[in-house]
Amino acid sequence: MKDFIYAFIGEDDFLIENEIEKLIKKLKIDSFNILSYDLSEQELLDFYQEITTVSLLSDKKLIKVKNAWFFYEEREEDLSPLLRYFSNPKTDTAVVFILNKEPDKTLPVTQEAFKYARIETINPMKPEEFLPYIKNYLQSKGYKIATDALEELVERTNYDFHTLYNEVEKLKLYAYDSKVITLRDIELLVSQNQEDKFYDLTNAIIAKNKRRTLEIYYDLLSKNDVTQIVNFISRTLKDIITTKQLIKQGFNQTSIQEYFNVSSGKAYYMMKDAKEINENTLKKYYDKLAELDFKIKSGAIDPKLGLELWLLGG
Repeated sequence: MKDFIYAFIGEDDFLIENEIEKLIKKLKIDSFNILSYDLSEQELLDFYQEITTVSLLSDKKLIKVKNAWFFYEEREEDLSPLLRYFSNPKTDTAVVFILNKEPDKTLPVTQEAFKYARIETINPMKPEEFLPYIKNYLQSKGYKIATDALEELVERTNYDFHTLYNEVEKLKLYAYDSKVITLRDIELLVSQNQEDKFYDLTNAIIAKNKRRTLEIYYDLLSKNDVTQIVNFISRTLKDIITTKQLIKQGFNQTSIQEYFNVSSGKAYYMMKDAKEINENTLKKYYDKLAELDFKIKSGAIDPKLGLELWLLGG
């Protein structure tokens, strides 16, 4: 029976969909016999009828079910047909429940389903696993992606799989003919939030990459005044210095994520930068920027000229 009812539990739809695709290939189900039901929008009765209807033109079908509320709450709905189905499913139909959080195991439906279903928990991916995973996923779809493009894609989506999934689908459509995704494609199609741009600017400054520094700076200048840019760089430097100090105190990635209230991916790179960049170098840039800020506020130097001199000279 466990070959006919499945439950995938996880927060990332991208990862779950990938597992479902593997299942579809394993069961050799034709694409026109793959159906989807969203029980927040569709009637339970329609779902009952579907799972008991013989598939057309093929001996197998798969039904993906989202928002299966009966795993989380009780309502005044007749669930007896569903309970009967769990114990006696159709052998030509695979029913796949997509659950974005752990079901309530005290509910009768959950208890009955778990007797007969294959349950698989899809854990969130670690930041260092993102690059090879996405590369392999795209290769499985016949696409190639350059390493620099892949790194930029993951950074711009801030290691958020919901966002990443949508961007990957968009990129696949854009590169449908060539099947090659380049860095230019990422820069053109995947927007970068402002906070990440300031983080990239700070890294470019410390790396003494003047070309990249000016490129990001002029992009930011089109939407921010000089004072805002100075403040953002200062805050970013301070965050890296603070991260360095927290690491010395024994903070791990999870605790740093909670301390700054950032994503797991962002915390990973904050720790990476904090470990790689010399503390004296960070403090030197921070102190010089504080000095520039004072000069700007006191009128001793033109703000734009002062910042550009600092960007180029450090």
